[in-house]
This record gives sequence, structure tokens and C-alpha cells, in this order.
Amino acid sequence: MQVLAKAVIYAATYIAVVERADDDVDDDVDALESITAYLAGATEAEQSALAAAAEEMLAAELNAPSPRVEYVAGYRSFMESVYGES
Repeated sequence: MQVLAKAVIYAATYIAVVERADDDVDDDVDALESITAYLAGATEAEQSALAAAAEEMLAAELNAPSPRVEYVAGYRSFMESVYGES
């Protein structure tokens, strides 16, 4: 389950931080809203897997030679933005 959790977190973070043309921003928002809607139905075990994956990805990013500030912020805020918790 960790691999899928990491894939979802990375995809959502990437969509949130990527620089795009103004006409693509609405599509990005729609994609993020859809991801959030699907994750709202996650079981407790799935939520725990997502939280663990987000923490692991944050730690890895912080330990990278050149941490990407936008990804650090994205991983930190993932659970809050999806589940309203930190």
C-alpha cells in the first residue's frame, strides 16, 4: 500500500506546485479536487498509510542534498489539505 500512497502524494504535490499556463490552472484544481474527493473515502488503514508515506517523503526531501522547498511544503500540508489534520 505504501507504493500507491507515495504515488498519490507525489502526484497531488506535483500538480499543486508545477508552474503551468493560466489556462491549465483550472484543470489542475479540478484534478486536485478529484484526488481529495477519492481520498475522503479512504479507510483508516489507508489514511494511516498515506500519513506514513507523507512523513517518509518529507523526511527524504529534507535529507536531499538540495531539498525542493515547494515539495517540502506540499508534503507537510498533504494530510491537512486532504483530511483537515496535521
